[in-house]
Amino acid sequence: MKNFRNYWLLASVLLSFMIVVSSCDDDDDDNPTNEVKFNNLALTGAAEVQTPAVMTNGSGTANITYNKDTNIISYNITWTLGNASDKTVGMHFHGPATRTQNASVVIPITLPNDNSSGTVSGQTRALTQAEEDQLLSGMWYLNIHSSTYTGGELRVQVE
Repeated sequence: MKNFRNYWLLASVLLSFMIVVSSCDDDDDDNPTNEVKFNNLALTGAAEVQTPAVMTNGSGTANITYNKDTNIISYNITWTLGNASDKTVGMHFHGPATRTQNASVVIPITLPNDNSSGTVSGQTRALTQAEEDQLLSGMWYLNIHSSTYTGGELRVQVE
């Protein structure tokens, strides 16, 4: 009878342990479900949709996070124009457009200066439902405008 009691005691302890372990929340989530991340997006002149084509060796990288709870985009963008004597004259989110289309500015990005290279981080205003739908379906792009290529020197589709 003593062995039977020990068996049930051991089984109860193991079952309790399994319940506790399985109910633990993993606090190490790298990507909360309310965030959509677009990491290491490469800005290039080849992605520009212009005639004549943009001929630049400039480049950049964008890391963008969209928070579906706040409807706000957070961004960190680093770029270098193809000509060191050029000035960066604008940076914007555009949409809606596919990779082969141009679109109007939706949200401008305030530049820290007009240098030919730099890094800018910040947040946008809250997006409307229609804007969120466009962004999450890959219909927005990021464009960097220069004094040589006023229509845009570097571009990347946010997808």
